[in-house]
Amino acid sequence: MKSFQHVNAKTVKEASKMLDRSKGKASLVAGGTDLLGILKDKVLPDYPETIINLKSVPNLDYIKEDAQGLRIGALAKLADIVSSPIVQKQYKVLAEAAEAVATPQIRNLATIGGNICQDVRCWYYRYPHQIGGRILCARKKERLPRKDGQGCHALTGDNRYHSIFGAVKVGKTPCTAECPVGIDIPLYLSKIREGDLIGAAKILLEANPIPAITGRVCPHFCQERCNRGDHDGPVSIRNVERFMGDYILENAGELIIPPENTTNKGVAILGAGPAGLSAAFYLRRFGHRVVVFDRMSAPGGMLAYALPAYRLPGECIDAVVKLFERLGIEFKLNVEVGKDVTLEDLRKDFDSLFLATGAPSSPPVGIEGENLTIPGLQFLAEVKRGGKDVAGSRILVIGGGSVAIDVGITARRLGAKEVILACLESREEMPALEWEVEKAVEEGVELMPSWGPFRIVEGKGKVRRIGLMRCKSVFDKKGKFAPVLDDHVKETLEADLIILATGQKPDLSYINARIPMKTEKGLIFVKQQTQETSSPGVFAGGDVTSGPASVVEAVAGGRRAAFAIDRFLRGSKVDAVGTTEGHVEGLLAFKSDYLKPTDPVRMPERPLNERNINAEDLLGLKLHEVNIEANRCFNCGCVAVNASDIAPVLVALDARIKTTKRTIGAEAFFSVGRVNPRIPTDGEIVTEILIPPPRNGAKLAYEKFGVRSSIDFPMVSVASAYEMDSGTFKEARIVLGAVAPIPVRAKAAEDLLKGKALSEELAEQAASMALQNANPLCENAYKVEIAKALIKRSVLAAEKPC
Repeated sequence: MKSFQHVNAKTVKEASKMLDRSKGKASLVAGGTDLLGILKDKVLPDYPETIINLKSVPNLDYIKEDAQGLRIGALAKLADIVSSPIVQKQYKVLAEAAEAVATPQIRNLATIGGNICQDVRCWYYRYPHQIGGRILCARKKERLPRKDGQGCHALTGDNRYHSIFGAVKVGKTPCTAECPVGIDIPLYLSKIREGDLIGAAKILLEANPIPAITGRVCPHFCQERCNRGDHDGPVSIRNVERFMGDYILENAGELIIPPENTTNKGVAILGAGPAGLSAAFYLRRFGHRVVVFDRMSAPGGMLAYALPAYRLPGECIDAVVKLFERLGIEFKLNVEVGKDVTLEDLRKDFDSLFLATGAPSSPPVGIEGENLTIPGLQFLAEVKRGGKDVAGSRILVIGGGSVAIDVGITARRLGAKEVILACLESREEMPALEWEVEKAVEEGVELMPSWGPFRIVEGKGKVRRIGLMRCKSVFDKKGKFAPVLDDHVKETLEADLIILATGQKPDLSYINARIPMKTEKGLIFVKQQTQETSSPGVFAGGDVTSGPASVVEAVAGGRRAAFAIDRFLRGSKVDAVGTTEGHVEGLLAFKSDYLKPTDPVRMPERPLNERNINAEDLLGLKLHEVNIEANRCFNCGCVAVNASDIAPVLVALDARIKTTKRTIGAEAFFSVGRVNPRIPTDGEIVTEILIPPPRNGAKLAYEKFGVRSSIDFPMVSVASAYEMDSGTFKEARIVLGAVAPIPVRAKAAEDLLKGKALSEELAEQAASMALQNANPLCENAYKVEIAKALIKRSVLAAEKPC
């Protein structure tokens, strides 16, 4: 065991302050918390620097009764609870549960507070580090000493003793962590599984206002990080997002509603690309007047004037713009900032500005004869306007990114006889996505990786001659772009047209001394978390602050800016935008049938011989296919179990837990999203358990099934509280333990029992009802039958004398 500082707390208040000040580097110890075993086995990668001992705090080991019921101090020993005359008289079920814990020796030391705050049981989670290395499972949440892994190994591994009711979310999933806008992907997929497409759409819109666009053009790095990829194949997140984006456009009347309350504040947005659109959406939802200015004749930025229609059809952009106009956003087009209107004019007319003018210019590469080429974006824009004829031509494209790929494929589809794509990078280093490169090759684009141009000269007629050198390396040891060309290895090619697609840069000529702002390396400098510029009230985002980046990164910048601008306009502190992760109450459900290896649904695609520049290549998924993919999501929660014997009894008794910060019902205490009972944070410490007096004649019981009757943790347990009137159930509370990461109330079974006469048939119906939502894993379906048997037994015993 590693060394640590051990502090005996004198008071709960002192312990709370020490815990809060530690910033997650201290842990509490009290009998029953099982902390020392975890430390001894080096289960967690982060070791506490300080252990705060609560057993030294006086006057927290009481067991007493008053008008409100039974009060038990958090440091009361389980052995004392078992032998307490007060507990034995009216709360015997609590004594039964306490006596079911471990061995007499452990019960002499274990406290009730420690028992309900013990960590979950899972052999992957608790695997000792000294036996082959700890197993990293769940990504850790801030200030919770979880493991910084990718996901739950028990989902597809040995899960005999794990949850049969789903998982809990213990941290940010890999897919959400990789998404620049932080879409809570598992949460909206779970809504799709439930058949709630409107709910799924609302979750998506909270993070991304243009999913119909990103579902077509986003690289979706989230999909590459999907844990399912290590099992059989990642969930097709991109294809599902595209379906949901189109669904939002089709159901805009229900989803896109103008704000009820408006402010008297106005924001001017310069640039109608993805960053500008994103900021406009959220600012308008906040109730502000939003006017978007753009130098082009249609909104969308590069998406509209340069991205090929086979990737993003114009009607999709048009539909998104109509949706934004429905929200009350105004567009002023063919307005060039610095020429038709100045920043100082806009600053006078509006309360805040957001600069999202993109990166429309092509930087020079500095080679001889560069004037004999045309920029890639210009070529794509001319094609979209119908003014480019390259049929029968031999075309050379310089560049290895997505724009270069689009240029090459477009040229081939326009009838170019030959298209060669040369780039400095090797095939593995090309900035374009691998599937984009594969598509280019499929369409007949010839690749020349690791070649760089050094001279272009005119040949006969319109023919251009270009000299290429072999590129030995593109980046230096620090990862900085520093290509090294070998002037001993050269090649000369001839082409009718040479297109440079080697990057874009912003045009900052509209910035002047009247509204000064800091720039760095040709970009507007901003605070990364708020998109604030150095000029008060002026914000910026997208490519103008980052250089060329993905559409979804621009959307993220626009969203951050919108939240910061809203705070600025309301006179609040301008700080970072909060997470888009949804609050999850209860358990994450999934269909265990989909834990078996299944192939991802493939997006239907237009046949190669039918592809053109005007029609979309990918044809979209149907609803039943989207449901299949949504069901393939693991939810990536934790399926360990809460094995406390005390916890389900406290829920059944409707107990309340008192902490240093609040008093909370036992059911809420153990629920997901409110408080993690196993790991207190922010100085919150359990101090007392209050159990209301049981009603006269109430039948209370606790049953536990384990491998060994006394010293083992339960495999299944049931705590029950019944009120009877002449053989008929008046009230019922049934709580299952060790079947999920939290105690599970069988509310459907409780409702079934109320008002009905006791019978064996009713007991069987209640048992089945209690397990109707069970979702056993591959190896623990037996738990369902055990739980049914225990519930049936508890129901049939409801009229037996206490």
